[in-house]
Amino acid sequence: MLTNDLKAELLGNNGLVNRARREFIPTGRQLARQAWEQVFKDMELTVDDVTLNFNDYLCKLMDTEYQLYLKYEEQCMTQGVSKLVFDPEVGVDFPNVRSTIEGVLQVLRGATLSDIEKLAEVWAKMRPLYQRVEQSFEQSRKTRAGGSAEYHLQHLMENAGYTGEFETQQILNGQVDFLFPSHQAWERDRKKCIIVSIKRSLRERYKQVFEELSIAQSTVYLCVTETYEEAKRDITTSKVKRLNGQNVYLVVRDEIKNMRFAEDVNVIGFTGFISEALPNCRERWASLLKTKKYSPSTLHSKGD
Repeated sequence: MLTNDLKAELLGNNGLVNRARREFIPTGRQLARQAWEQVFKDMELTVDDVTLNFNDYLCKLMDTEYQLYLKYEEQCMTQGVSKLVFDPEVGVDFPNVRSTIEGVLQVLRGATLSDIEKLAEVWAKMRPLYQRVEQSFEQSRKTRAGGSAEYHLQHLMENAGYTGEFETQQILNGQVDFLFPSHQAWERDRKKCIIVSIKRSLRERYKQVFEELSIAQSTVYLCVTETYEEAKRDITTSKVKRLNGQNVYLVVRDEIKNMRFAEDVNVIGFTGFISEALPNCRERWASLLKTKKYSPSTLHSKGD
């Protein structure tokens, strides 16, 4: 078991794990930009292209960012933690972790134990420490990996021709990710406006969804980016029915819509969202805009 001193050095905002994470893992926005560079390298996106491939692009961006995060996380765990511990300036903050690792190195250098005995000794010393580090990274992974969904959705919608037709992070009943077409328009006629929120999963802050999104007389689209396998455990029929009762459309990957909720009208795929739902709603909010922005030609191919 880890001692309290070791736990204190590993965990917390200024603990070793968070120090390593901040130093060796890019921010969510940096990961998102890397994903865009990787997915759309040398591509010139057009409105038609993004609309046609919206589901594939969003899923690929999310999945690419997740893989990038895992790569950086592995480097952080295998190299970053040890590097910080033995950094002359940083290591002084983690004397107990450093002592534990130095004890392991002494075992490996020793000549009195057999190789099998050395492995057993190393395992006994490092296992509790490694388990706690892994648990900390796993907990962070749930919030960090895929944490840039809003970034990806915003830039894809802009590339699909909706630049200037929504505002982000508006405060209504709670804070919403996207408000179409604007807060000013919502104050004038909320029936013609729509709210779009995006989450990693329904499990994520699910109990707060209705407090944040249940705005009287407004149409709400709740996008979740989880994979088909994740959705099998998380998106249940009872949740879908509850969302429907709150005037909330659930927007999911096309595979989830087609395979599990083909007959549920309040569940739509990403393709249906960008090619049908938004255009239909646009006809309602267009009258609230002084300038209609229906047909931009070629737009940015990078999300920055």
